[in-house]
Amino acid sequence: MPCNKIMVYNKIKLIFLIILPFGIGYLLSFFLRNTNAVLAPELSATFSLNATEIGFLTSIFFFSGAIQYIPLAILLDKFGPKKIFIGEIILAILGCILTSYADNYLTLVIGRALLGFGIGSCLTTALKSVTVWFPSEFWATANGMILFSGSIGAILSTKPLQIFMVYFDWRDIFFIGFVVCIGLLALVIFMMPEKEIEKPKDKQSNFFVYMQIIKNQNFYTLAPVSALGLASFFSIQGLWANGWMADVAGLSQSEIGIRLLIVAIAMSFGTLGNGAMVDYLSKRGINRAKYLATGLMILFLIQISFALNIDTDGYWQWILLGLTGNIGVLVHPILNKTYPPGYSARSISTIAVSTFLLVFLIQFSIGYILDIWGPNELGSYPKVAYNYAFGMLVIVEIIFFSWMLLNIRKLKINF
Repeated sequence: MPCNKIMVYNKIKLIFLIILPFGIGYLLSFFLRNTNAVLAPELSATFSLNATEIGFLTSIFFFSGAIQYIPLAILLDKFGPKKIFIGEIILAILGCILTSYADNYLTLVIGRALLGFGIGSCLTTALKSVTVWFPSEFWATANGMILFSGSIGAILSTKPLQIFMVYFDWRDIFFIGFVVCIGLLALVIFMMPEKEIEKPKDKQSNFFVYMQIIKNQNFYTLAPVSALGLASFFSIQGLWANGWMADVAGLSQSEIGIRLLIVAIAMSFGTLGNGAMVDYLSKRGINRAKYLATGLMILFLIQISFALNIDTDGYWQWILLGLTGNIGVLVHPILNKTYPPGYSARSISTIAVSTFLLVFLIQFSIGYILDIWGPNELGSYPKVAYNYAFGMLVIVEIIFFSWMLLNIRKLKINF
């Protein structure tokens, strides 16, 4: 068999044995963390929850994921992605069971926290597997494939979930998640290959490695705004888009479901297309950091339209939100090229922790701000409450984006 055909065959084989299992995991992760965008009214009625409580319940997924990212990254660089992924799936199985049988708010929170501890962090494990198994020139494309799988989960958590809820109970969703996790666990244990992890030649402490990452000019220029971009998108898509469309735009749940579906479909094109496009442009001398900055600018402009109630019943803003929502993930292949291979998981985890903590703060804070005004007799919140909530988020985004613009010209490496 010619050498080129062997290389193509090996790459296809790795896509099925590596990217497919992690893609399923990220699909499930994205689906379960986004369910509250549709389930929020049902959960609020079942457990008598206000906006602050539903915001906390949704965001605890990200908080629990954030607090274990640093030790997770250390273990990833030491033991590799397969062993860690098995542990994540087991935690997700426990989270699905507990959530499915929850009879009070505390049990619901614990179950969601377990989901965050488990598959909430599987993207970092997946991105680490890409750096282990694939050449660097294929990293952004491979990352895009995994993110595309997540977008399928996002699609399933919109209109399809609404249709599912017509015939079944919300608890059935998490029982199905349990079944899928069992099948995924068997796939990973018996089919996913092992590979010896490349470790750094110099035995530096974890503290030293993280300090090297944080002090890197490329990191502190690009990472903060990328993390905020991802966090704002996850916060809006995963929860508050529903409330904004219902209370500000006055849309029905059916109309909301269609727009959430549009976001998810656009995201599927964006995640797959952005990764391939940035690799293509990079080979032709186009700076990846500038592509990232352009996408973030579009993402933040869309959120300004939410804060100002511009064209509240339109579709265009949801299309652009989906296309640019995951643009911040492009920061990983950019930064991973600046560190030794053995540091990649810790580089990824540094941004992931920031992203998840920001999601926790944004989702909880928006709920808290809405409750300052409080709901009316129909359970709706006033438009001015959303103006303040989204407006404060936009102000933070402008500050972070300005910081990036001030420093991006100083970056000397052509990414």
